[in-house]
Amino acid sequence: MNTVKGSLYVLFQSYKKQIITFWCILFSIVLLSFFLDTFFDLYIYNFYIMISIPVYIFSSIMAAKLLNKTLSYFLRLGLSRLQFMFNVGLFFICWSLVGAFIIGCTQKILTNVSNIFIIHPILLFNNSPSFLQTMALDTVLLLFFLTSGLLLNIVFYRLGTLGGYSFIGLLVLIPIVTIIFRWYTPLFDLLSNISSFALLSGLLVFSILLYSILTMAIRNTSVNPA
Repeated sequence: MNTVKGSLYVLFQSYKKQIITFWCILFSIVLLSFFLDTFFDLYIYNFYIMISIPVYIFSSIMAAKLLNKTLSYFLRLGLSRLQFMFNVGLFFICWSLVGAFIIGCTQKILTNVSNIFIIHPILLFNNSPSFLQTMALDTVLLLFFLTSGLLLNIVFYRLGTLGGYSFIGLLVLIPIVTIIFRWYTPLFDLLSNISSFALLSGLLVFSILLYSILTMAIRNTSVNPA
């Protein structure tokens, strides 16, 4: 248990500066939006703000640097790669829960004290979502983006710059092919008919499976990146 607590502390300290800086910037933008809406309400008909998407992107970017920042340090402390991935998984869960809670609280405060309209993915499924519904979706999406960022990190770490950018090129090619062959129509139909619970369950299962694959992929990873 002490090893887990120590690992979570080290992981947090590795990202502490970036996390504090990001949230300070995001809250500054939120406060600026609030003041603009308050003092220029007569001139601004609709004021829209998005809080969740920047958090998803930031989390993915931070996860894409994880191995380079922490793997060699933990291995020198005597942890196995399996223990490392277990602790990282717990860190991701904590990160997702705390991030989702902050997003939910911020949105709740804004909607109660201002006329700012919050843009959030949950609105695709429910026009009047509860706090728990919003937090559940944010938690799962943050887990998904964190795992995706770690996937990108492992690809670059094991295959080097050429392999990493080739992988990114492949990812970019997928939506292009989807548009060319018009595969997006059944995808839109699926998303429009699927329930929020089914989407959450699917994303959660996919994230867990992907993280399990990444755990196996890192078992023979060198301490030094390719």
